[in-house]
Amino acid sequence: MTIYVLDTNVVSFIVKEHPLVTHRYELLARPENKFLGCPLVWFEVRRGLIAKDAKNQMLRFEIIFAAFDWEDYSRADWELAAQLWAQRKVSGRPIHDADLLIAVFAMNRNAVFVTDNEKDFDGLGVTVENWKQT
Repeated sequence: MTIYVLDTNVVSFIVKEHPLVTHRYELLARPENKFLGCPLVWFEVRRGLIAKDAKNQMLRFEIIFAAFDWEDYSRADWELAAQLWAQRKVSGRPIHDADLLIAVFAMNRNAVFVTDNEKDFDGLGVTVENWKQT
């Protein structure tokens, strides 16, 4: 079984029905795979849809996210995030808190992290896929 955690941009692509990303998601959304819903991704996508009053996209988002297994952040997630944030700051490669927290969520669950911003996550040790690339 492969576990996937989708970044905010990837969930947004699926909600907006980006053909390549949606196709990859539909191919992998099978019982032998597991999709974990990251609370921070849920928050980022939902707040954006509320701000735009995008009712149709909100409905699609709710349907998609309902198919994901939900897990909250653990103390281990926060501890790893603090450690990695400090390492990146000291090395001169700072990372945004939200990006780091989503990546750590995937890392601590041995999940593949799907994003369109691979360069932001170089050197973290998270397995990354980009479904916008063929």
